[in-house]
Amino acid sequence: MEFFPFEAFDNNEAQKKIWEWLKEAFKNDSGVAYYRYPVFTRTGRLNREPDILILHQELGLWVIECKSYSINNVSAIQGHEWQMNNWYNESETPVAQAEDQMFAIKNKLDERRETRGKVNCHFRVALPNIKQKEWEGKEFHQLPSAQGVVLVYENLTPSSLRKHLTDNAQKCQLSDKDWEFAKGVLGGTLPSKEPRCIPTGTPPNNPIRVIQYIESQLKILDSTQQKIAFEVPEGAQRLRGLAGTGKTVLLAKRAAKIHIKHPDWTIGFIFFTRSLYDQILELIALYHREMHPDNADPNWTKLKVLHAWGAKDQQGFYRDLASKCGIRAKTLNDVRNEIGNTSPGDSFEYICLSLLRDRITQIKNQNPEKYSINIELISEIISFKDNDILENKKKFDTFFPESLQFDLFPSLYDALLIDEGQDLPPILYQLAYQILSDPVRLYWAYDEAQGIGSLIVPDADTIFGRNPDGSLVVDLRGNYEGGILKGHRMKKCYRTPRFLLMTAHAINMGLFREGGALQAVTRKNQWEALGYEILEGNFQAVGKPVTITRPDSESPHPIDQKDFELKDAVGSSLVVKTFSSENEECKWIAQQVGNDIKLGFDPWDIVITALSGDYEKEYFSSMKIALQGQGIKSYIAGVDGSPSIFRINECVTISNIYRAKGNEAWKVYACRFNYATEPLLFKQEEELHKRNEAFVAITRARVWCVVTGLDSPIFDELQKAIEQYPNFTFPAFNKNSLKRVTEEQGEDLATASPQN
Repeated sequence: MEFFPFEAFDNNEAQKKIWEWLKEAFKNDSGVAYYRYPVFTRTGRLNREPDILILHQELGLWVIECKSYSINNVSAIQGHEWQMNNWYNESETPVAQAEDQMFAIKNKLDERRETRGKVNCHFRVALPNIKQKEWEGKEFHQLPSAQGVVLVYENLTPSSLRKHLTDNAQKCQLSDKDWEFAKGVLGGTLPSKEPRCIPTGTPPNNPIRVIQYIESQLKILDSTQQKIAFEVPEGAQRLRGLAGTGKTVLLAKRAAKIHIKHPDWTIGFIFFTRSLYDQILELIALYHREMHPDNADPNWTKLKVLHAWGAKDQQGFYRDLASKCGIRAKTLNDVRNEIGNTSPGDSFEYICLSLLRDRITQIKNQNPEKYSINIELISEIISFKDNDILENKKKFDTFFPESLQFDLFPSLYDALLIDEGQDLPPILYQLAYQILSDPVRLYWAYDEAQGIGSLIVPDADTIFGRNPDGSLVVDLRGNYEGGILKGHRMKKCYRTPRFLLMTAHAINMGLFREGGALQAVTRKNQWEALGYEILEGNFQAVGKPVTITRPDSESPHPIDQKDFELKDAVGSSLVVKTFSSENEECKWIAQQVGNDIKLGFDPWDIVITALSGDYEKEYFSSMKIALQGQGIKSYIAGVDGSPSIFRINECVTISNIYRAKGNEAWKVYACRFNYATEPLLFKQEEELHKRNEAFVAITRARVWCVVTGLDSPIFDELQKAIEQYPNFTFPAFNKNSLKRVTEEQGEDLATASPQN
């Protein structure tokens, strides 16, 4: 049985006891158990939250309401009303409460045709602090309202609890499919729109049928997704996973849940890509309305969606914090004037480091005695000129653990959720940590292999450092009390088909690169953590062939299922084509998009993105003109409208790779792919950056990706991926020749399996 502690345990010892006994009693059974399962209803103001909820494949659904009453707390029972002594309330109705919660969940199951009437439901009240003899001594056992539904200590120990539920359950006869669906209904779903209508006469092999089929599928959360969506850890938590695993929507769901349960908390949701702003607002509002008893929108003054930098017309983490400190926020023009043109990631890192320097200077001037710790380092940081800051950023990292010993920033938030963490520098996390109230509820998510501007893997040791005694400031090993993990890893990609995901990884790492791979994980267990299976070979045998694949169990995309009936309509999910000039490339893509629209694609279904290259503005203008020649309207994201808007109706989106990140489309044209091996000197790029861009471009596709560009060695790598799929064979890496090893470091070494 899987166990989901969605909340940290409070002072209710009864809940802790029952939870532990339940885990012992049913650890080997097929089922799921939840602590503090959230049930939000639109029919009244009551937010139900059963203490413990069990869904067992054979024994059905059980709601257990746990009470810490001693026998002296219960003076009398009349019907469902219990008269209380020395308790928080004069009267309680635990049996009615448990029954009400059971019916709320039964109604949730009955809303779906697939589970209606198929799951038998039961409820109990658990009193682990009352013995049978005490209960019978007051003759409560004879009361009709308590008989059979109130369990005292002797009924609740692991063996007794198992026997009671087994003997008293109305057994379920669920097929495996019904069982999976019932678990999915309880576990929650991802948002979906009404599937599109297919015009009469549409051929059976039309690709629009594939889109309609996928749109019609219920998107059930898997066990890891459930935890991420509903858990509220009392401390830091890291969420890492592949592109397309649903991190953004799950963080949005968690933000909405926290806001409903704690409306007085100030919560921030931080992200990096401005074009995601409306999408994140919409997701949080959608989930908030779905869970809120009055179907209400969030209070956006308490739940703040924050672009990492911010702008005059948009809330931002940096701008807001600078304002709170009485320090003028820097603009992009300021950055250019002070340190010249840099990448978006470096620009953001610079302004945050500048803010910290200016804040230290400000406080030291106001209170010279404030800093008695490492005065030499503080003086050095204060003395940094603008041009020195990025070169000396490690000095700031060294300073962070010591800075926690005094109040550098005010507490502004009760919880902060960070999306797109792979694109954010350590200083952002350090600032976020400083402005959180205790406990530090800092939850960050990042995509494996998707950092465009930065190649730093945001692990806790690198970001937060260590205390003077050598212990980690933020320790992500293990779990919090009650069982909430301090970190989750997501390896099932729901957005991108297996072929595209494997190809994206091959290009990203350089598995088929002529000169050898550039970046990789070098342990078998780390490949498995990415969702791969090692079929042959050993990573310790440098230069010898290793063969990998992605097993069916880690490939949940609909078109990868063996019973998927529209394979002819899919055709090939990856098409590769090269050209002798970019003018030819633009014309050919415009013709293909024209054909797509004739087949029934909506312009909204299509995104054209390009790896960053020379004369990018001119390239996108040429693409727009080529589309116009085919009678197709297009929208260049960030140029033709607000930086926060990625799509507009009736237009094909053209986007640079930075704005495309975080977005998706049924069909993606990934252009200028030759730049995957051509870093831009004026941006001080490395080939690793370009290959990360290539990974992002391919994984924007929900079904089809068309890769184009001028002839380049990268297309030889693509061809090898096409020829070898579904198994990729490449030489085991010489770790010393890799530019970057992307396996876990720092705190993860304590839990990593031995190398193999």
